[in-house]
Amino acid sequence: MLRALLVLLTVNLCQGSGHVCYVYFDKQYGGIFADCTGRKLQQVPNYLPGNITALDISGNDLKIVKNNTFYKFNKLIYLNMNMNLLSKFEPRAFSGLFNLTTLLLARNKLRDHKMSFPDELFQDLMSLQTLNIKQNEMYSYPDWVFLPLVNLHSLYIDSVPAPLFGPGFSKLANLKLLQMDSRFLYEGTCSTTHLTNETFQSLIETKLEVLILNFCSHLSHCESGVLEPLIFLKHLELTHNQRGIHNALHLLHPFVKQNMKRIWFNSTYKFKMQNEKDIVDRVLTKQSMRYLTQICVTEVSLRNNQLYVTEFPSIYQDLFEGCLKKIDLSDNYFIGDVGIMFFLFRFSELEYLDFSFQRRYNDFPSSVTLNGISSITVTLPQNLIYFGFSGYMAAANGVQEIIFQNTHKLETVMLASNLLFGLMNVRSLENVSNVDLSGNKFDNVFDFHSFANAKRLYLRNCKLHFALEPFSAHSIFNSMKSVEYLDVSMNQLRFIQLLPLSDTIVHLNLSHNEFDTIPIETLDYPRLIHIDLSYNLIGYLDKDTRSKLDLSAEKNNLKLIVQGNTFSCSCENLDFILWLMDTPVIYESDRNFACLLNNDTMTGTVDVAHNYKGLNRYCTGKLTLSLSVTFMVVIFTSISASYMLSKNPIRYRNALMRIFGLGIKYLTPKDFAFTFYIGYCDADIPFVYRDLRPALELCNSPVRLFLKDRDVLPGVVIADGIIGGITNSWKSVLVISDDFLEDVSQWSQFTLDAALYSLSDLIPSRIIVILVGAVQVEDLPESLLNVVEEECILRVEDYKDGDETLWKDLRKTAGV
Repeated sequence: MLRALLVLLTVNLCQGSGHVCYVYFDKQYGGIFADCTGRKLQQVPNYLPGNITALDISGNDLKIVKNNTFYKFNKLIYLNMNMNLLSKFEPRAFSGLFNLTTLLLARNKLRDHKMSFPDELFQDLMSLQTLNIKQNEMYSYPDWVFLPLVNLHSLYIDSVPAPLFGPGFSKLANLKLLQMDSRFLYEGTCSTTHLTNETFQSLIETKLEVLILNFCSHLSHCESGVLEPLIFLKHLELTHNQRGIHNALHLLHPFVKQNMKRIWFNSTYKFKMQNEKDIVDRVLTKQSMRYLTQICVTEVSLRNNQLYVTEFPSIYQDLFEGCLKKIDLSDNYFIGDVGIMFFLFRFSELEYLDFSFQRRYNDFPSSVTLNGISSITVTLPQNLIYFGFSGYMAAANGVQEIIFQNTHKLETVMLASNLLFGLMNVRSLENVSNVDLSGNKFDNVFDFHSFANAKRLYLRNCKLHFALEPFSAHSIFNSMKSVEYLDVSMNQLRFIQLLPLSDTIVHLNLSHNEFDTIPIETLDYPRLIHIDLSYNLIGYLDKDTRSKLDLSAEKNNLKLIVQGNTFSCSCENLDFILWLMDTPVIYESDRNFACLLNNDTMTGTVDVAHNYKGLNRYCTGKLTLSLSVTFMVVIFTSISASYMLSKNPIRYRNALMRIFGLGIKYLTPKDFAFTFYIGYCDADIPFVYRDLRPALELCNSPVRLFLKDRDVLPGVVIADGIIGGITNSWKSVLVISDDFLEDVSQWSQFTLDAALYSLSDLIPSRIIVILVGAVQVEDLPESLLNVVEEECILRVEDYKDGDETLWKDLRKTAGV
């Protein structure tokens, strides 16, 4: 109670003096926190209470800090001055800050001279544990200023072109962490180009355990003994440079026979191989690994190093095997024998293994180790928890069964994007709780019972729309008794009820499919709280579905993601739009979704909701007008029909009989001398005689064709021949290309007109069109489009060259 009263009194004091900082009690720093960020301050406010324990004055316009500025704030333990314009400190600027443990000076304009870092600047900061001076304008390190910082634990400092930690750093006896890159903290870059044996020499008296020097892409010179002074190092990150994995691994010789926690040498490959010696940076050999395998290290990451080959002796060493718990070899180019994976059981302590995404160049052969083998057995390390083997592109092509051993502790299996065609079973993964099979192509025969206890199952982009049977009540999902998170996104699923799902389901990802409604009964799943239906084809939801969703939201706080769908804002769906804006079941806070009005104009659901009254009046008036017009049309039509019937009773009687097929004899192909009249221009003769004629006339089930160049008798006028051919043919097949439409000889137009004149109710769909080349349906003459059904227009481009389906579809369309 007393503390709350003190905070309230302090806040009122600051507000009464017109101060702009926000003051509140903060548990982390055990006292009053003053937040002065982004106020355009040019000096530290002197109105703040003297008992504050934390001050954040970052993002302002401070350029200089004068002597005794913080003297009254002697209880400060946290001071954040990041992102200012600081270029100068007076010698006693931090005087009195005996309790300060964290000082942040990143992203200022400090330089490596005594205007920015006078000798006595850190005189009173004996308790300082964390110092961040990254993203300043230093080209060397002001070592003279660090002498008083005897308790400094973590130092975040700029990367300079040729870093050298001078004698002033030798007193940092408690320094544990040194980070020289700022990419992740402040989106900075590493400027270091040279590391020498003297770089860290003054740190030999420290007990530095963590060194982070990443993203130094211009690091061109690194002497082999640079890490020798850091004999207590446990955590080393030297990633994203061009030193080459061979040179990087040779830096580890000072740590042989020692214990280390983490070694990261990710992306250390040389961008260009200039000579034969650079090939060694693509191979892990016993020679290059001789230091690493003699270190008892817990975690090793060599990902994205363009490694092609790993020799067995290079990694299977007793000390290395017995200590390693986590290894990441993903994003490389391993080729040849993948049998190395089958000896991993020797790593008795290994808990995490990632061998995913082994990219390949076309000029390197793929693995042939597993070819012709129907079943393989993989013996994993006995303590393995995570196994990543995704993206290995048909490493097990043709394998029908994979059997894993030593899986009693295995929790996560990543087998995504392996193109496992033909795989029917994966055994001994009953204890696994997280499974990713995305990117593989499964059919009805795959047995999912090995994943019966999986809690998280990913089946993204598995082409499940081809396997309708797995979604029935007797296949995939009825074996999933424990699944809580199910991802079947990107599968082109449509009109499929995803039943039955386990009642344990909590999160269901159905995004990037083709659903037009909710494919499950949400009330059947009491634990379901999240459905992702983004980027589907949902236009609206009916009242019954909306009601069930609201009940589910009320019972278990169900949330539905619907972004990426285009909704219908037509008159009959205005109530759905209002529901969409008000219901608690929708996850998105911004509910301005794309929406299509009656006139096909795109708008947003927010605008429709705001204009609901006007739209409702418009829709109501439109409905009344429609009913009135319909009633008048019915009356007028009835009167007209009665009059016409009274004048022509015989004609309309025959028309009525024709509708019911009485008294009318329809023609059949047997009534004609030719099955097809083929209409074409001279430019399309090669297609007609090379492709069309052999497929229809010179086949097992031939039909008779009329070709004007062949079947019009000599001496017969060509126009008469065309008309006679069309008249004596069951159907007219018009081969239309750009040349046909642009035929200057006018015979193509004559053929088209003759075909149109031949149309009769006694022969349904008498004209069939074959589009050749780049011509599109919309390019056809309007007179032809008005009479030809869409299914009677075939495009050659829609069929593969030599595909017989085109001719089968032509026969089917013609009814022969």
